[in-house]
Amino acid sequence: SKKRAKERQQAASGKGASLPPLEIEVHRHSVDLRCGRHFVKVGHAPYAKLALLHRRAMPAEGAPEAEAEAAAVEAPAWWSTEGSPGGAEIEAEVAGARLSAQASEATPDPRAAFHQRLFALLLRYKTLRGHGFHAAIAPAVWRVLTSRLGVGFEAFASPLNCYLPTFGSGFSDVDGAFGSSGSFFRLKPAQLASGSSACNPPFVHAILDAAAARVEELLAAAAAADAPLSFAFIMPGWKETRAHASLSASPFLRRAVLVAAADHGFCDGASHQRADPLRASPYDTVVFVLQTERGSRKWPADGRFEAELRAAFAASVPLASAAERQERKRKTPRREPKAKRAGGGKPAEAEADSDEGEGGGGGGGGGAAPSEELLAELAPRLDAWVAAK
Repeated sequence: SKKRAKERQQAASGKGASLPPLEIEVHRHSVDLRCGRHFVKVGHAPYAKLALLHRRAMPAEGAPEAEAEAAAVEAPAWWSTEGSPGGAEIEAEVAGARLSAQASEATPDPRAAFHQRLFALLLRYKTLRGHGFHAAIAPAVWRVLTSRLGVGFEAFASPLNCYLPTFGSGFSDVDGAFGSSGSFFRLKPAQLASGSSACNPPFVHAILDAAAARVEELLAAAAAADAPLSFAFIMPGWKETRAHASLSASPFLRRAVLVAAADHGFCDGASHQRADPLRASPYDTVVFVLQTERGSRKWPADGRFEAELRAAFAASVPLASAAERQERKRKTPRREPKAKRAGGGKPAEAEADSDEGEGGGGGGGGGAAPSEELLAELAPRLDAWVAAK
């Protein structure tokens, strides 16, 4: 079409795209962003976490002097869904005040760069339509991994679901402004030569297999260098995968903890825009702890660790009322979002929650597995993608 030809010509020329202005509305429980017909939203607590991650990664664009109160709130409270509501409300109030001042005084928005990056981030992950691929282990589990195993890096995460501020993810173009180190498969060996990491890949066979192989290679190199290196590798109990077979037989395996599906849950991949943060796990989950000799002495995966880990997973089971709401929502036919009327009008909620599909992702943690139909469609492309890494 003429429109597409014009867009291609504009992209080839190096000129920026002509886009509608970014509209932002701060509501009681969410911050909504719209650009033309595209709409995304994020809850106050995730908005606060993302604002802080952006300030850490992009200090030149981060916190203006007038926002010192929000910046002073302690960071760790924002990494979890149990975070401080005070920090979240401060961030939302600051955003609302800035937008009001901009509208009334025609002053530039000091958060304009952050909001543009935030919109691009949210739209990217919404487009993937695969929240199951971006589910993450719950805060209670993270507390055990950080306190017992000294975990300081997430190999597979996203700015939306990360618990730690240091993480790898699949989309450095939009995630980098929020602290992502890039793809786990592209990180240099020197960056993972020592230390303790958690590895929770998307539950896709090809990615699980490739991640397990990379972990084994890194551990072998660290062992040769007599360096302390540790990985907590979280995956479904899929014994048919190469990943499960290789890690079960690894010389670096110190402990394997199998948790029944009914005994744990995950943080929903869309928890950044939902009231119910936890979702039931459809599969058993196994946690492989793999360490070099020095790593096992520094971070022992002993019986006490296993007991605390099982208790943390048990605390992550969603409430019965939340599970019922999620099941009703899953069975409800998806509504087509209504177009925004000329002259205003609130975006339809259906548009915000229309990304319930089983689509794939390339950077989040584990969660629900894809449908067989989708696997058949994606498998060749996933294998080619992994091989290219």
